[in-house]
Amino acid sequence: MTLGKSGWRERLKSLSVRRGELEDNELVSRTLAGDMRSYEELVSRYERLVAKVLYPYAKREISAEDLMQETFLRAYDRLDSFNPEYRFKTWLLAIANNLGIDTLRRRREMVEFNQEIHSGATSGGPEKMAMDAERDAGVRAAMESLPETYQVPLMLRYNEEMSYAEIAEVLSITVPAVKSRLFRARNMVGEKLSDENEGG
Repeated sequence: MTLGKSGWRERLKSLSVRRGELEDNELVSRTLAGDMRSYEELVSRYERLVAKVLYPYAKREISAEDLMQETFLRAYDRLDSFNPEYRFKTWLLAIANNLGIDTLRRRREMVEFNQEIHSGATSGGPEKMAMDAERDAGVRAAMESLPETYQVPLMLRYNEEMSYAEIAEVLSITVPAVKSRLFRARNMVGEKLSDENEGG
């Protein structure tokens, strides 16, 4: 049986894949089978989140962008070791976090933080917006002054709304250790804010 032009068109359409609609694990399988566009989809899906995790570790001499590229290269090299019983996102963020820690170990110096991170939208009148912006800026500055040990779990919990178990997997620590770090981080932010208010 021969197919007409329209028949081939239909066949091609059925073979084409909308990668944006595929689950992470399916994209991993397709990448391992040689489909590089599936890995490109994973990169575009998670580059913003990976950059957020790496930001506290970045320095002038090595940007978050460089660390992000290195993370995705490492993940690609280790893709065949990925266990599909786990979430690709947490596996990838664990690689990013470990790279950040390695980078810090090589430098052994204080991390600089940028005031632009963790921006949030506000609503209401001009006065409320100004007050919210001032409060948010204070919270942001307090968060960014924390050591990365506390800043990263705080960001994953409140900005990315990840569960304690997911954060534990990313940071390679226990759930109680995550809760302890978050408790300490919240206290540190609270102390910094109250010190500022007393000083103002």
